Amino acid sequence: MDKIKVVGARIHNLKNIDVNIPKGKIVLITGVSGSGKSSLAFDILFDEGMNRYLQSIGFPPKFEDEKPFDIIEGLSPTVAVEQRTTRVFNPRSTVGTKTGIYSLLRMLFAMEGILICPICKEPVNEATLECNLCGMIVDRKQIKHFSFNEPSGMCLECKGRGYKMFITEEMIVQDYNRTLIEITKAGSGVFADQIRFVEQLPNFYHFDINTPFKDLPEEVKQVYLYGSGKKLKFQWESKTFSGELARVFEGIIPHVRRALAESKSDYRKHKIHKNFMAKKKCEECNGYRINDQAREIKIREKHIGELAMMPIDDLKDFLETLTDKEIKSLQGKSILESILQGLNRLIHVGLKYLNLHRSLPTLSGGELQRLSLMTHLDAGLDSLIYILDEPSMSLHESEKESLINILKQLKQLGNTVIIVEHDKRFINIADEIIDIGPGAGVNGGQIVFQGSVNEIKKIKESLTGQFLAKNIILPKKSDEDRRFINSNTKFITIENANTNNLKNVKVDIPLGMMVGIAGVSGSGKSSLVLDTLVPLLKPLFKRGGKKDTKKRNDNAYNEENDEDILEYSGNVEGWENLDGTVVVNQKPISRVKTSTPCSYIGIWDKVRDLFAKTAEAKKRNYKAGHFSYNSENGRCPVCKGSGEQDLQISFLSSFSIPCKECKGLRYKPEILEVVYKGKSIAEVLDMTVSEALELFKTQSNISNVLEVLNDIGMGYITLGQPAPTLSGGEAQRIKLAKELGKIRKGNSLYILDEPTVGLSFYDVVKLIELLEKLVQDGNSVVIIEHDLKILSYCDYIIELGPEGGPKGGKVIAEGTPDEIKQNLKSKSGPYL
Repeated sequence: MDKIKVVGARIHNLKNIDVNIPKGKIVLITGVSGSGKSSLAFDILFDEGMNRYLQSIGFPPKFEDEKPFDIIEGLSPTVAVEQRTTRVFNPRSTVGTKTGIYSLLRMLFAMEGILICPICKEPVNEATLECNLCGMIVDRKQIKHFSFNEPSGMCLECKGRGYKMFITEEMIVQDYNRTLIEITKAGSGVFADQIRFVEQLPNFYHFDINTPFKDLPEEVKQVYLYGSGKKLKFQWESKTFSGELARVFEGIIPHVRRALAESKSDYRKHKIHKNFMAKKKCEECNGYRINDQAREIKIREKHIGELAMMPIDDLKDFLETLTDKEIKSLQGKSILESILQGLNRLIHVGLKYLNLHRSLPTLSGGELQRLSLMTHLDAGLDSLIYILDEPSMSLHESEKESLINILKQLKQLGNTVIIVEHDKRFINIADEIIDIGPGAGVNGGQIVFQGSVNEIKKIKESLTGQFLAKNIILPKKSDEDRRFINSNTKFITIENANTNNLKNVKVDIPLGMMVGIAGVSGSGKSSLVLDTLVPLLKPLFKRGGKKDTKKRNDNAYNEENDEDILEYSGNVEGWENLDGTVVVNQKPISRVKTSTPCSYIGIWDKVRDLFAKTAEAKKRNYKAGHFSYNSENGRCPVCKGSGEQDLQISFLSSFSIPCKECKGLRYKPEILEVVYKGKSIAEVLDMTVSEALELFKTQSNISNVLEVLNDIGMGYITLGQPAPTLSGGEAQRIKLAKELGKIRKGNSLYILDEPTVGLSFYDVVKLIELLEKLVQDGNSVVIIEHDLKILSYCDYIIELGPEGGPKGGKVIAEGTPDEIKQNLKSKSGPYL
């Protein structure tokens, strides 16, 4: 069969659509954000293709009350490469382990590495395995001895992580303007239980308890942090004891260390790790993850840890120069060839700047997706259906061609390539376009057009077609509206930045403007902004520095999913010109299914309060807690409020099915009898943001943040969607909406990391308008971005490069978009 026939597709907002998709072609599904593209591609085609394949090899069928379609014919095994399924949270998973290249490298070192005598540190005779100097016989190392995940190969000091976590003074104190009482209370759930001892310390060390930490005597600081070292006579009152209690004051840091070692509460341990510990490179292995025995085995003076820390293109160059002198066996040469093939594929998908030890949780959604695509290409299979979710994500314009060539190779092998995408370059290479819409959410879910690029331009109902035909034009900033640097412009300056691949960078970022940070993948954009500027600003705003903290917002520094950078460098000046910093990145808003957009943005409690105030709820004496799916008062007792049940079929397979008791609604039936404006609490959770905005339009404390979400193209997500199913771009825009929903004065610095990921051109317009409003209100906006539409609209652009990895890390162009266009050194200029 030369086509995939779908009849009656009706999941989420799809409206019983019929579609025929040609096989052996590149088919692109497009439409505005939330129109139903992913529902068709992933929730219908991929899910059903996977189910049929699993059944064909003996797995039991998936249990469903009703299939979300009438007929699907011509379906082959499907492979999905999407943002959500590629999200990884295990820091032990690296680029090297994911691709299998590190395993090949371990085999190469086990076979060809030069053995060193552990006694006299001299090379061992390869033929006899005997050291000529001392006569010791040395065993050849096995593959496991080069693994950072095996006790025989890992650095035991850091357990193969390459870093250690430390409880530090900075992490305990955080704001040096706070008193000991304030610092201790801020340690709620960790060390706030020490408050009764801390309150009495002035009795023994003669200081004012209201003195800020920074002004305390050194002795008092040391006692507070590390303990008294001698018994002190505390006054104690409790139910069982009253009087004088002689004991050594343990000190906050020893107390936290003990809590970490002895606590059985995962929540408490997580809180300590997240809030009171900092990462530092392991001094024993210098961050290489492996033990000293593994580091002693070398090929051309390099051990496996050094090779794993090289950027991919440098590693390829190094391995290509190895000769028969270093690689002696046929097996070794074969392994080397396989490694080089894998490295070349990584380079072709635009990841030459990564290294094999790079931890997967630190990669962007786009990087993870291309890494996953590379592993599928290795298989060289045909007659499959590949479904890709925005493969252009995080790619510079100059890098898209190599990825397009890979997609064409997949097609030439005899595969069908289905792409969910908004990018014009990818639209133009598609054999067929399917446009879903016309709008988002309830206003979408229909086939607006199916055919060629030239034909869609004639379809007036298609927003995509009108955009391609240039009948819809994105906003352009005139010279009158553009902000230019003048004598009144203030700057935030970064100096001596050497983080990651940065080359002693000094850059002045103008404030009161929209500033774009551009450059090819791996050029140093994130290193400059997220890994240097953000960690430099963090302690300044948390401590308050020299500014009057009483005049500042309590939430002056705010970074969602804040994570400490392992190592950063540089200095920052001009931060006094700001009142606060808001960092909005693409990290998941939560990793647990019970977290949802409505709980994250802070309206869930308010919604439950509304239900608790209804006449029926009062009559039944229901409180807000009855309307929580986490509370025993209201949740379904069978599925514990998840709405799902895991069905373990066998050792290898389990399925999630809707709970038979509550039909997936999460609640006891009696709770759902209480309605607000005709809607039960379960129906509210199932509403899209746009629908909820209409329902709660009179409740400003709920509607304000929903309106922001709707304005930035997020009207299609449901209030109760599990947080782990959100893409990186969706998570970021939800964070942005949460911040913009707060009442905040101007003069804050907003830092965004590729906010256009997952947005159609139609929704990019909304985002541009929203960011422009932020600047008009007196704020500064710094955006890491590849999207030319956003960069062209910026007031000022700072471009890093010229390439990725070690060949990048320099500022190669600065100025207005017009100045960047004329700068011959710019890699972005030709595309603006």
